[in-house]
Amino acid sequence: MRFSAHLAAIATMAARPIIGGQAVVEGVMMRSPKSLAIAVRQPDGTIAVKEEAWLSFSERWPVLKLPFFRGANMLIESMYNGMLALNWSAVTAFPEDEKAKAEVKKGNASLTISIIMSMLFAVAIFKLVPQAVAWNVFKTADQPTQNPLFHVVDGAVKLGVFALYITIISSMKQVRRLFMYHGAEHKSVHVWEAGEDLAVENARTKSTAHPRCGTSLILLVIVVSTVVFTAVLSFVHFSDNNVIQFFGILLLKLPLMLPVAGLAYEAQRLAAKYPRNLLVRALISPGMLLQKLTTRQPTDKELEVALAALRKTVWREKAADVVPIARGAATVEVFSDFDAVAKQVA
Repeated sequence: MRFSAHLAAIATMAARPIIGGQAVVEGVMMRSPKSLAIAVRQPDGTIAVKEEAWLSFSERWPVLKLPFFRGANMLIESMYNGMLALNWSAVTAFPEDEKAKAEVKKGNASLTISIIMSMLFAVAIFKLVPQAVAWNVFKTADQPTQNPLFHVVDGAVKLGVFALYITIISSMKQVRRLFMYHGAEHKSVHVWEAGEDLAVENARTKSTAHPRCGTSLILLVIVVSTVVFTAVLSFVHFSDNNVIQFFGILLLKLPLMLPVAGLAYEAQRLAAKYPRNLLVRALISPGMLLQKLTTRQPTDKELEVALAALRKTVWREKAADVVPIARGAATVEVFSDFDAVAKQVA
């Protein structure tokens, strides 16, 4: 009977849409195949929920559903949706912030600039700095980048920089709040995946760690990139000039991040599908451990907001007559408390 029940649970989950999310300013964004919802706790204690039908790039271009392509597609969509959600949540959580309002009014141009600046910052911190350290270690060697150990040191420094970065920002009050919502997002998703009622009492007992977390994905990306860069870049020679060789390798890493993201994403999907496999558990355990830095135990207040966003995405998934449409048809509702959300969004 136990085995039959286990098979039934697997079959049930296979038919249920995969939902994931992201912590935002005083709230949580949830994404399902047909919906994007953001819930934010406003200064007066009410919960504002913005929801819109979502049409993934992969629905428009089916080739993006193929293995390895879907990882790159997920990365681009997550970045775009994340920045959009962060902008809206900042205005909603802090309506008196005129700077945040101005950024949102600027629309897509401002969002594009924010994404570009974020990418440049990421390249500087997680690409340029680690490579410069590795170059300094092997600077006496002929063609340092063609030494496989160069890329191993590069990856190790990258991992250290990431852990240090997370440790530093976690000391900030607003970031600690963000990490509480991150924990609430994970707990809420666990409730959904367990097939339980989307209620606070069910979410309280769940773990703040999740195998599909972006933190774990970043760790996998670092590991996979180290392997790929070692295998590929050790044989690349641009010039005998050290400056040209250094920046040539740095620039070549950027397009290589697309297949790296694809490989890391497939590894994470496999881990989420077989979480009890001993080999898989060994693979995901470092990422699950790293999530202790990026999540905090939420209170019921944070859980209510996360569950409000989740309920809204589930609502659209259950509306079989709703066809995913392009952006621009978002609705915003304000609920007095979570009970009001539960009554209206069953």
